[in-house]
Amino acid sequence: MVFQDLDALDKYVRELRREFDQYLYGKIKNSVDSDIIERVILGGKRLRPILLLMVFKALNGKDFRRALDVACALELAHNASLAHDDIIDVDFERRGRPTLWRQIGIGRAIIEGHRIINLAFHIALSEGVEIAKIFLNTWNRASNGALIELMNRDLPGKILYMKIIKEKTASLFEAAAECGALIAGAPNHVIQDFKSYGERVGIAFQLADDYVDIIRGIFSLRSHIVFYNRLEEKIRQLMISIKLKRPPPLKKILAPRINYRDFLIREISKNIIDAWKIVERIDVPEPHKTYLKKFPEYCTYSMLKEVG
Repeated sequence: MVFQDLDALDKYVRELRREFDQYLYGKIKNSVDSDIIERVILGGKRLRPILLLMVFKALNGKDFRRALDVACALELAHNASLAHDDIIDVDFERRGRPTLWRQIGIGRAIIEGHRIINLAFHIALSEGVEIAKIFLNTWNRASNGALIELMNRDLPGKILYMKIIKEKTASLFEAAAECGALIAGAPNHVIQDFKSYGERVGIAFQLADDYVDIIRGIFSLRSHIVFYNRLEEKIRQLMISIKLKRPPPLKKILAPRINYRDFLIREISKNIIDAWKIVERIDVPEPHKTYLKKFPEYCTYSMLKEVG
């Protein structure tokens, strides 16, 4: 995978992020939990709210304040979920700093996470029932993905692995793109196209995140799949080989060589290309069309550059 000509997009993203951060910190400054919220959101890439704002601007949306509000709600909910994930996974660091539960204790970190989620939903509801419904559906999918992951610690297969990614991670990117199009007043078919686009962006990003973990030797629950095949799949391969009277060496069946890097890179590339094709058929002006085409690469590169 080669990443080229991302400089113009990087400049655009930085401008959006500065504008968004200024609005976000202004939004939370009067909250009784402002100190905790600032700790939770510190250092984030802001990719989900940026995606929402990019889609909104590409569709020539008019009410930018509303787009910023919904983007804030999305980012707050996302970061609150990370605070809870860190407890579940017993992670000691997040973005180079001690995780929230290490700073204030597990019990308080759980409650503070819920309070931040409540604030996010309050903001979403203030922007209309349609936005609130998207948030409810997205949060249900994200929590369902987290639950599936938690309950399947026995080396998930590829299908389950991709389902976890779609539910837990891609659903938030999907919601970001959908909200951006909805707030901009886009017709339903365009909103649906952007939902599909957001999902592809989220999948590519999470695959890249898992790839980085593997290179670093950090083995998350999701990343197990790239090292192991499920037992039933190995048995199936053995039975087919026997029926064909071409039994392979037992060692190859029981401990196959899995090129995990090729698997992840192949899936990352596929989703980037799918996202590109979706944007190609949507009627948006330049330079926004180019920015949207390259955004999946930008998200992926933001992860992969950490390991060269």
